[in-house]
Amino acid sequence: MKKTCVFLFTLVAITASTKTIAQEFYVRGGGGYSMESGKTEFNNADPNGLTMIQQSTDVTVNADGSQRIKALNGTLGSGFKANLTFGYMFNPYIGAELGFNYFTGEEKTIGKLTSPLMQSEAKAHLQGLDLMPALYITPAFSKLNPYARIGFLIPAVGKLYIDSDAYAPNAGGPGVDVNVSAKTEVTAKFSLGYAGALGVTYPIGPRLHVFGEFEFKNLSIKSKTAEIKEYETTAITPNGTVFVPGQQLADLPKNETHFEFSDDYTQGVSDPNSVRKIPTQFVNASGIGFNFGVRYSFGR
Repeated sequence: MKKTCVFLFTLVAITASTKTIAQEFYVRGGGGYSMESGKTEFNNADPNGLTMIQQSTDVTVNADGSQRIKALNGTLGSGFKANLTFGYMFNPYIGAELGFNYFTGEEKTIGKLTSPLMQSEAKAHLQGLDLMPALYITPAFSKLNPYARIGFLIPAVGKLYIDSDAYAPNAGGPGVDVNVSAKTEVTAKFSLGYAGALGVTYPIGPRLHVFGEFEFKNLSIKSKTAEIKEYETTAITPNGTVFVPGQQLADLPKNETHFEFSDDYTQGVSDPNSVRKIPTQFVNASGIGFNFGVRYSFGR
């Protein structure tokens, strides 16, 4: 795929350097939906071990001690998206474009534990803006006109959001249940993926076209840092819900709220006032889906 993209962008440069006709600028806008594609296991959502969730599993512990273990595989690439793309046709058949794609992902369960002593669940979703420089190819039919586009997918702005909850009945004594909830945000390092689409346009005016397309994206986002933004422990008593002293966000040391992902590091005695290093993780954001919208061409 990488060699194909390099070849196609080289072709654009060669085409742009030659004398062409029917040059034009265009802008395309629309929206769509993506489904999961290329499922893998999910990341470790609880490096502190507070929820007792095993990575990417749904575990049910029965009263007799037996366990039912279900693997949780998937991607965080499903959700709704909006896009705005600016393009330039070098000739009637080939062009280049830069797309801005806003994506808000569906929340996925990435870990779960159900036992007589605790019920825990971690959910995650992605939200952000991607850039897509791409090559656009079409046979330039006058009416129903097919096209293909292929290029790179570059996450520009955005985060991974993880919500974790753990409920322990009678953990504070008979009739006193304890609930722990946390919200974590994960930032990304520079990552590069690939995306493409097959679609058609149809004219509804001299310069205005509608379009529909089938799109795929192959994207793995490398995590950079993680921070627990919200954390609270409450006791649910017959007289109401109260905060548990000493078990709130302000009471956690820095090495339990701030994390840095690393490929290579030395692990020793952890300084409570320092960021904790943990193994590098990748967030699978691959998906397949569809887009619909309009395209407006400017004067030639």
